Amino acid sequence: MGMVDFARSGRILNCDICGRQIHGKPNRIVVEGARMTACDSCARLGTPYQEPKVVSAVPLIVTARPKPPIPPLPADRRAPREIRGLDVAENYPQIIQKARKKHALSQEDLALKVKERLSIIQKIELGKMVPDMRLARAIEHVLRVKLLVPRSEPPAPKLPTNATRQITVADVAMIRKKEEKDASELKAER
Repeated sequence: MGMVDFARSGRILNCDICGRQIHGKPNRIVVEGARMTACDSCARLGTPYQEPKVVSAVPLIVTARPKPPIPPLPADRRAPREIRGLDVAENYPQIIQKARKKHALSQEDLALKVKERLSIIQKIELGKMVPDMRLARAIEHVLRVKLLVPRSEPPAPKLPTNATRQITVADVAMIRKKEEKDASELKAER
């Protein structure tokens, strides 16, 4: 819908610059690269702008806008709920090596069974790489070991008894006000 059609439709237009209601034909201007609708008194602040005429032999077809792509979930949110609270055991390299040797499997055999590259299995056994949840589950299944353990959080640091109060914005404002007062007193002494 062009500007003239918009004005004829009975809708009220306001000036993008001063905010007053536009009576009559609105002025399309460009001010510092931005296209605006302006009243007659504000129109002198920019350069006139004419919207290009669209001449089409084909009737316009209104299509729905494509939906923006949905951002992927973080890795811990994609996992099933029962896996989210699990972590790989700290001593996973020793567990895997011991179980692999117990089952008389070479690193190549283990790599084939869990459908992973040999270099990945070697890095995992050396402790240079932590297996992801999928690979940890596959190794658990093949070697019949427990690699995934419940996630444990480190204990919260103990706060001194006098530090239980949280700092608020008001506290910061009071500190800044005191600093400004001290600075002004120093200037007055000089």
